[in-house]
Amino acid sequence: MKDSFPADTIDGPQTRGAKRKSTNNIPDTAAADGKRAKTSDTASTKEPEAPAEEQRPRLTTPDLEFDYDRSQLRDPRPTPGRLSRPRFEGRDLTEEFKQRFVIPQPERPKGRLSAYQKNLLFREQCFLDPSETFHDLFVCHKKGARGTPTYDAAGFQLDYKKVDDWMKPKAYNKGRIVRGMDKAMERERREEREMFEIFFDQDDQPGDESASISVKEYVKDCISKDLDVPWHQIDAKRAREWQEKGFEKKKFSEWWQEPNEEEEKRMSNMEMGASLRKDL
Repeated sequence: MKDSFPADTIDGPQTRGAKRKSTNNIPDTAAADGKRAKTSDTASTKEPEAPAEEQRPRLTTPDLEFDYDRSQLRDPRPTPGRLSRPRFEGRDLTEEFKQRFVIPQPERPKGRLSAYQKNLLFREQCFLDPSETFHDLFVCHKKGARGTPTYDAAGFQLDYKKVDDWMKPKAYNKGRIVRGMDKAMERERREEREMFEIFFDQDDQPGDESASISVKEYVKDCISKDLDVPWHQIDAKRAREWQEKGFEKKKFSEWWQEPNEEEEKRMSNMEMGASLRKDL
C-alpha cells in the first residue's frame, strides 16, 4: 500500500538569503522537478497492510459442515453408520460465502492443454478445493489403502478399494453401457417391488403413480434405523431380516408423506456416491 503524504511539509515563504529551517528532521533535498519531496510524520512507523486475500482464511472441510434441523425430519433418530457431520458442496454455496475464504487454484500450464493435462488440472483442483464434489474421493485415493479414514459429504466412510476401482480408466463401449443400465434398472425394479411387499400391508401398497424412487429411499431409511445398519447397505435381503425380527408392516396411506425441504436435502446427500462407501 502506498503511503499518503501532506501537500506541504515546509513552513511559509523564506526571505531571500535566510537560512532554511528543517521541520521534523526532514532532509533538505528537492525532487528532480524542483519541488520539495513530500513525506509524513508517520511514514517511518506505519506497517504496510497485507493484501486482502492474505487476510482471508483458507477454506477447509470444517467450514462446510452443518447439522440438519431434526425437528423437520419425519424420523429424527440418528443415522446409522454416519461418522462425521454432513458438508455443503460447491453447488450449495453462495458467492458471498465463497468470498470469505481463499480457495487455492492449481497452476495452469501455458498454451493449449491436452486432454491429459486437463484431467490432471481437474484432479488437482478437486484435491485443493474441499467444496468440490469429488474432493473426498481424491483425498481418499491419495491417502492410499493404509491411510486414515476419509468421509464423504453425507458423513459416511469411503471404501478405498471401491474408490480406487472408480478412479481406473474404463474402456468406452456404448452397447455394453446401455445393456448394463437396462439390467441395473430391471434389478432395481424387482428389488423395489420386493421391499414394498415386505414393508407395507398387503392391502395398502403404493400405487404405480406413488411407487417413485423417493418412497423406496425412505423405506430404506426406516429399515436402516430399525436394524441399526447403514442406509447404503439396505436391500431386499435386509428387508427380509427386518420382517423376521417382527417389525410391524406399514399402511402406505397412513405412513407416507411427501418430503419437506430439509428431508430432501438430507436424502440427496444420502444418495450421492453411496456405492463408494465402506460396508460396516
